[in-house]
Amino acid sequence: MTLQNYLSYFDEMMKPTEPLFLMVPVDKLDWKPAESAFTAAQLMAHIAGSLGVYGRGIATGDWGFKSMREIFVFNRHTPSKTSEESVRLLNENYSEFRRLLAGLTEEEFNSGEIDTPQLGPVPRWRAAMLAVEHHVNHKAELFMYLKFLGVKVNTGHLYTDRRAHTPPAA
Repeated sequence: MTLQNYLSYFDEMMKPTEPLFLMVPVDKLDWKPAESAFTAAQLMAHIAGSLGVYGRGIATGDWGFKSMREIFVFNRHTPSKTSEESVRLLNENYSEFRRLLAGLTEEEFNSGEIDTPQLGPVPRWRAAMLAVEHHVNHKAELFMYLKFLGVKVNTGHLYTDRRAHTPPAA
């Protein structure tokens, strides 16, 4: 996979994220499905914030954390953000993510190896795939939060940018 193919694929996975964030009801930002889970507001902040961590980690090898334990402790204190604040953070961090990865050569992306807190030493492209997996998994988690809250969502909300979606004619 070329770096450009990867970035194009991640762009597709990102498109529905902002509209999904904006579907979280304002009065449900503090809702969570279990005591140990993120609130909806924390989950959005985590999704948005992690893009910066992954971008720096993949591009430079500096994850800002030495271990998974450090990450887990940090995650317990994820701040709450409104949907609009999370959208701004998402866009800022994804821009940084793309800029950092676009600065890599094809050889660095495909053949370079970095040490990750999650997987240990891996090819850089594999860490980049972990970033997509992390994003998609948490996006699906937020989707399920919306279902639990009674918000009408369907799989199109996970895979397409709803702002660009035109429903079929009746």
